[in-house]
Amino acid sequence: MKFVMPFNGSRGDVAPGIALGVELAHRGHDVVFGAPPNLVDFARAKTAVYERVEVVSFGPDTHSLLESELIRVRIKSRNPRTRMTALAELATHGWDQMAAELEQMTVDCDALVTGSLGQEMAFNMAESVGSAFLALHYCPLRKNDVVPVSPGFTLPGALNRSMWALAENLRFKSMKARENEQRAALGLAPTGDSLPVRCARYGGVEIQAYESTLFPGLAEQWGPLRPFVGFLGLNSGHLDTDPAVDRWLRSGSAPVYFGFGSMPVPDPAALLRMIHSVTERLGVRALVCAGWSDLVSAESIAAQQNPNVMVVDSVDHASVFPRCMAAVHHGGAGTTAASARAGLPTLVCWFSADQPFWGAALRRIGAGSSTKFSKLSEPVLLQGITDIITDDARRAARQLAHSVAPPGVAVAAAADLAESAARGR
Repeated sequence: MKFVMPFNGSRGDVAPGIALGVELAHRGHDVVFGAPPNLVDFARAKTAVYERVEVVSFGPDTHSLLESELIRVRIKSRNPRTRMTALAELATHGWDQMAAELEQMTVDCDALVTGSLGQEMAFNMAESVGSAFLALHYCPLRKNDVVPVSPGFTLPGALNRSMWALAENLRFKSMKARENEQRAALGLAPTGDSLPVRCARYGGVEIQAYESTLFPGLAEQWGPLRPFVGFLGLNSGHLDTDPAVDRWLRSGSAPVYFGFGSMPVPDPAALLRMIHSVTERLGVRALVCAGWSDLVSAESIAAQQNPNVMVVDSVDHASVFPRCMAAVHHGGAGTTAASARAGLPTLVCWFSADQPFWGAALRRIGAGSSTKFSKLSEPVLLQGITDIITDDARRAARQLAHSVAPPGVAVAAAADLAESAARGR
């Protein structure tokens, strides 16, 4: 069978799709995987040994988008009108380009599998070609009684469901014109229903690619059309630690990991000075991962020659996290999955999107704490790390690790669902 997999977003959005694509290719299926141009090389490196996987460029450069004024300024505006306009612009960013590319990808498609971003476009294409439709969700996105729309607030079940319904309706209204333009171009009738309604009617499957343990009661509410499989991740089968990092880890005590993934850090030098100061006060070492921020050059700007702090461009989470004592990161689903699997108590310093959900979930079970990155200061960071290196936090993190499905198990479950859906169409 042929699986077409258009994925948009950052590395954390794309990597779970690659893991699923690799498993489907391993099972003998053909896979066309679409990745943003800035992540094509990453996707090709991870799929190089699989001849059945073709990686193509899909959509705009997401690194440039995250550095844009839209993301850095307007989407964080305190003015609700400005913020809503920015969100609507983000939802359709690169729409025409992606729609054209997707139409070329879906020739002879049996199933279309996409991520959390761009689901509306992918669904319309699946309906047009008559293929199965599956989406990977990396956090709760549909109306329910148990997860607050705004993490940190506790609402009665009925009110909570109403708030989710309102959010779904606002999302549909912001997308409706673009969606119906696409549908007309594909020869489909215009729609007046939101994606969750259409997806359920079509028999689409929204795979919950995270642990139900973190959101008790959700799996029972949603049933078989929104099945939980656990965090999806690439399982290389071997540890891959950079020799320099390995030597540094061996040279002293287990460090606190710091990393903010694809999130642009406004002042890298100030952040590094903060990390140096706080870890020195606590008497712990720090392993700092630059990600998409310019922390490596900022290290020289900070002018801190401290052997207890190491700054690197990137690390392999699966090999490094088990050798750390705690983690401080942005709360992306992939990084949260890695720290959860490693049993690391975690301080989530979130920026936007699904990140506050993970901070709230870890705080709720006692395995971590959470704060907005823009509110991060030396006292806040000091208190946050102090809170997560307690015996209680370590114990809760270890308990969470025992409940997290291994990457191979989660990916196999997702592939089973994808195969079943494709055969069903």
